[in-house]
This record gives sequence, structure tokens and C-alpha cells, in this order.
Amino acid sequence: MLKQFLPPEDVYEQAIAELGTSAGGTVMVGDDIEADVRGAKDAGIAGVLVRTGKFRQSDLAHPAVVPDPVRDSLAAPPACLKPP
Repeated sequence: MLKQFLPPEDVYEQAIAELGTSAGGTVMVGDDIEADVRGAKDAGIAGVLVRTGKFRQSDLAHPAVVPDPVRDSLAAPPACLKPP
């Protein structure tokens, strides 16, 4: 049996506290739809999915997790990563 690693929400809360920001002002960028994007969204943080590493095309049809947004790379960051 395979086990999926999901960071506990308090990891995200600790990161937010250390950054001195809020969940709404924080973005998680990762290539794992479950561990990265779902974990972030469960903590109220935007989750950007990058098509690298663990990414699979089937991630785009995930029944419960919708990334905000999906990028091919971070060479051209999405608007949510640019300073106001």
C-alpha cells in the first residue's frame, strides 16, 4: 500500500507566521497536486501547479483539487506571484 504525504496544516501556518503575511497573501508553488496544491488550499493558501517533476496530465482532471493556476514553469511567473 502506498501512502500519500500531506504536510499538516500547521506547517503552512508556521510558514505564514515566519513570512509575516496572511494566507490570502501567500502562494504555494509545487508539482504535486495532492501534497502541494491540496495542502495549500486546505490551509487557505493559493496553490500553483507546475508541470514539472511529479506532475501528471491526469492531475488537471483531479476530482477535488483545482490549482490556481497551472504553469509550464516559473520562467514566466503567474500574476499571483508578482508584487502589486
